[in-house]
Amino acid sequence: MIYTGALLLLVLLQRTWLEGVWWVRLAAYALPHLFLPLLLFLPLVVLSKSRLAKAVILVPCLLFLLLYGNLFLPQLAGAEHEGEIVLNVMTYNVTHGTPGVDQILSIIETEKPDVIALQEVSAEVGEALSGLDDMYPYMALHPQAGYSGNGVLSRFPILDDEAFRLVEGAHVYQHVVLDVEGKSVHLLNVHLQLPVIRLDRSEGSLSLNPRRYSTRGQDLELDRLLEELDGLEGLLIAAGDFNMTDQSSGYRRLSGRLRDAFRDVGWGFGYTFPDGELRSIPILFPFLRIDYIFHSSDIGAQRAYVGDRGGPDHRFLVAELAL
Repeated sequence: MIYTGALLLLVLLQRTWLEGVWWVRLAAYALPHLFLPLLLFLPLVVLSKSRLAKAVILVPCLLFLLLYGNLFLPQLAGAEHEGEIVLNVMTYNVTHGTPGVDQILSIIETEKPDVIALQEVSAEVGEALSGLDDMYPYMALHPQAGYSGNGVLSRFPILDDEAFRLVEGAHVYQHVVLDVEGKSVHLLNVHLQLPVIRLDRSEGSLSLNPRRYSTRGQDLELDRLLEELDGLEGLLIAAGDFNMTDQSSGYRRLSGRLRDAFRDVGWGFGYTFPDGELRSIPILFPFLRIDYIFHSSDIGAQRAYVGDRGGPDHRFLVAELAL
């Protein structure tokens, strides 16, 4: 009853003005994992003779189905129509080359998407990508030291390219315009800032306690990104590392304007981060979904999937979009 009440309260608080409270945001960031106790409680309740326990456990079960149930149903690709153009789009945070240039190139050459939005492109990665000009005759690369670089590879002509920071101190944001068989497509290559978690050590204690969870920097970037969207018309794709989960308030703001390709036609949780390790700690599998391919409502998603490799931070995400 305590578990069910706490979980229900959290989901309700997320939908009120109290969603801005730091611990509500932090808990929402890991919301899917808060359903893990059901793996313990469900067998116990089934074996129990208590009707009350059976009634209470239905609440988190129904919540899970409401929030995530459609992600585990068979996904049918969007209907194909004559004359429809299918564009394969990949987003991939290459972690400034840490996976190794050979592995990055291998992933790209194996998947062969039509368009790739890359984040954390270093000078070394940028130089290696330039060697793919036979596959991708059109490139707009903006390598940077650290985590800020990005770039776009395309089989289709790039009509326009601009790269700048949405707010001071943020990662570089990129806006390119593609000519896809005569159709102009806006592609936004996005890499939002991480939320900030402040840990304090109590006097005389060795333990670290979370005191503050802030998405202020990310929220400012998101405000600016939504302003950018207001100024654009026509076919639009926003892909990248958004550093937010699908239960965050930022995600709800974005998904209120754009469609989430994986949410519509993907299968499973779609976790992309971390892949291999986190802060040098080995990780068996990703447990957060923070990479997305959003698109305007006049584009249809036919298929979306997360790659089986990447590392050590991110796996790649691919979506087949019908223009």
